[in-house]
Amino acid sequence: MYYYTRIAIVGAGIVAVSVAIVVLSRHGHNAGESVYSVPLDSPFDGAAHEASRAPAPIDTKHVGKVLAETDSVLVPVTVAVKRISTVRRNGDSPRWHIWRQWGERDAHELYPEAPLQSSDMRRLMHDLATAKVVSAAVGYRGTQLKVLLTLEGGQKAVFKPKRFDRDLTIIGNTYSGFDRHNAEIAGFHLDGLLGFRRSPPVIGRIVNITSEVLPVAEQRLKDTFYTHGGHTCFYGVCKYCQKALSECTTSDGMMEGSVTIWLANSPDLKTWRHPYQRTYRRNKKARWESDRQYCKTTVLAQALFQKGPRLLDLMDATVMDFLVGNADRHHYETISKYGDSGRVLMMDNGKSLGNSYYDDMSILEPLVQCCRLRESTWSRLKTFHRHWQGQQSPSRHLTVEPSLSQILNVSLSVDPVSPVVYHTHLTAMDRRLAKLVEAVKACIARYNKDTVIVDDDQRAHIA
Repeated sequence: MYYYTRIAIVGAGIVAVSVAIVVLSRHGHNAGESVYSVPLDSPFDGAAHEASRAPAPIDTKHVGKVLAETDSVLVPVTVAVKRISTVRRNGDSPRWHIWRQWGERDAHELYPEAPLQSSDMRRLMHDLATAKVVSAAVGYRGTQLKVLLTLEGGQKAVFKPKRFDRDLTIIGNTYSGFDRHNAEIAGFHLDGLLGFRRSPPVIGRIVNITSEVLPVAEQRLKDTFYTHGGHTCFYGVCKYCQKALSECTTSDGMMEGSVTIWLANSPDLKTWRHPYQRTYRRNKKARWESDRQYCKTTVLAQALFQKGPRLLDLMDATVMDFLVGNADRHHYETISKYGDSGRVLMMDNGKSLGNSYYDDMSILEPLVQCCRLRESTWSRLKTFHRHWQGQQSPSRHLTVEPSLSQILNVSLSVDPVSPVVYHTHLTAMDRRLAKLVEAVKACIARYNKDTVIVDDDQRAHIA
């Protein structure tokens, strides 16, 4: 084992200097995996560990039947599992009109009903990965290091640098640590596979900070750059940004990160406090953590959650957050012009993929308490779960269908910085999916299916 000192961000406001312990072959992890230790609210539950092993090779010809959505029914669609090119031809102008046209559609989705590997989406992702950076500015307000890029053609995008290696396990609160750039990438792909299509497209990109960003950076951002040991470093401007939390390039000036496209046509966003927001305090729990009737007496008592898509949108977000271990959705955004009927956007997924050995059941609490779920979401979850169950005891007479983790892995394989997600995080999603399905079944047993599973076109209502 070896030690290094690093500042860890805990929750939404506690910044503490801690000694991070990186352990090789400890706590039940595989040899070669590393652990990032942050101040704890409660001891790490070693019993939550499971023996992990590298997954079997994926038959891309079979798993290439990535599930796409057509009329709310899952159907196999053959796709070419080919990595998105990072080579830009001379004179090849970005086609941002694709994204802008999608932005003029409606309040229900950010991009149309199509596989993530559609030709238009691949073209958009290629432009995000290769378009020239014409300016770089301080990112929008928040707690994390990021840069607001303007790409050739005027399209804005947010760059979040790589802060952790993919195999790092973050010990502590589920919401601890820096944002993970690969979690932003994985969140976009998972959002699409679940049929939500409410996460802005994200792609991995390796940027030459010294030649692509620094020369076009605004002064306020440029003032945070410095050189250390032959590396270009910067710490940006944000709530917790400081020199001690800098990120540095490789010796040749390169830095990996995620690039998230700015919402089309720059719509005004409205930020809402999540009804299941945490306190982020060690000695104070939120009301929902102790009041089992909280959904009925507080959430469903509000008109906003009695009609329209809002409650069911938050249940969709709960599903996605539980699968990836994101316990940090304290607020959410909608597009202002759609009012209360605007759909909840699946933005800022960076706190996901922290600890693949621990399933934080508190993330699932909104669904457990409210017991409401869209019929289309339930259908997808059952399909993915059935595939995973089939793999646990496959029959030689049956074709083993790909699990959620395998399908996601294939979808992510097109990204320029693939492999995006470490295998223990992928298998954790299948494990959590089983718990999610059981939670919904418990709701159905407690009430009845007609109350819990809501038709997509109907409103959620108090039983």
